[in-house]
Amino acid sequence: MMRRRTMLAAALFLPVLAACDKESQTMTPQSDKDLDAKLAELRESGGSAPLRTLTSFDWDAVYCYYEGAPADEVNRDVGATVLKPGSRLMVSGALAVFTKGGTVTKAVVIPELTFTPGRQAAGTGVVVEKGMSLVNPS
Repeated sequence: MMRRRTMLAAALFLPVLAACDKESQTMTPQSDKDLDAKLAELRESGGSAPLRTLTSFDWDAVYCYYEGAPADEVNRDVGATVLKPGSRLMVSGALAVFTKGGTVTKAVVIPELTFTPGRQAAGTGVVVEKGMSLVNPS
């Protein structure tokens, strides 16, 4: 009898919990092995390249943040819930959030990259210089 009640309770509440999880869903920033490899090549060669040529997905703006950035700032800037509200960015390296038409397309953890935090003014023209810095083209 007790087992039936437990199963009934689980059947009633699990869909509610799943719906709540979907409503508060955040993205999970991940590494992009291809991008990491291309950045490593640029570091080794001392070369530079437009960031758009190093990515394999479509985007028109990129926002960058260092570890410790407030999630509320990141979420406000990109116009979507990327990180859990009230938390701080906890990654080894930096976070690049790519958007297309104002919609987040990908959140990528990038090691060893320097930049001016926030939206990159050059948009798709931003350049990775010597594999280490995001800069506006000159």
